[in-house]
Amino acid sequence: MSEWTTGAVSLHRTDISESKFQEVNAQRLNFDDVSLAGTKINCADLREITLNDVNMTGAKITNGNLSDIVIENVQFTGAQFRNIDWPIEGVDANYNPEQNYKPVLFENCILRNSIITKCDLSNISITDCDITGLTINGIAIDELLKNLLK
Repeated sequence: MSEWTTGAVSLHRTDISESKFQEVNAQRLNFDDVSLAGTKINCADLREITLNDVNMTGAKITNGNLSDIVIENVQFTGAQFRNIDWPIEGVDANYNPEQNYKPVLFENCILRNSIITKCDLSNISITDCDITGLTINGIAIDELLKNLLK
């Protein structure tokens, strides 16, 4: 690191489009009222990043560790979650052989008309939810429960 240059940069009303940053230590940056459209971030440590009042339409996150992420007060129409897994032994640093990870929590979410396919839903708890029209493998769960509770 001895050959690194140190110094804070302050830019105001500056167009830095097409800029490239390689091997840069850029901790605790503050972006306010900026356009980062089309920006690509690769091999980055974004722990504890805060994104507030952002438009991420068409954004894509691949090969990321989103453990303990909180996504709140967002609009997710058309969002797609694919190939999501728990940490893998020998691959992920936060792998736990006992697999006692924090649960994924969906709270006060409108998931109406969502499609869940080829997912491991073992040990899921659904509480105080509107399940009208919910089907699992073609079976109407609301009707099934209604008949069971008679």
